[in-house]
Amino acid sequence: MLLLAVSPVLAFWLYGRYAAKRYSVEEATVRCRTHDNQLVHLLLVRDRKTGQPVGVRRCSAHANPEDVRCDKRCLPMFEISQIYFPPGEGPCTMKR
Repeated sequence: MLLLAVSPVLAFWLYGRYAAKRYSVEEATVRCRTHDNQLVHLLLVRDRKTGQPVGVRRCSAHANPEDVRCDKRCLPMFEISQIYFPPGEGPCTMKR
């Protein structure tokens, strides 16, 4: 009976561990094109394997920063191919 009660908690914990390994989260500041170039602070979610941005977890442009419902036109600005790295540095050396 106890095992049956604990299994959903264990499943959520395992899924959380898997997601933490698959994605990374970093803070960023950017001019939001959707909100008239307003300076916003956000939490950007990247795929750990490719380094490409996949979403926005939190954005200060919204009344409720956790509820991000815009078109996320800022994501292309964070693509690895768009970022200049000085010689000898790369995405693995970025401070997050």
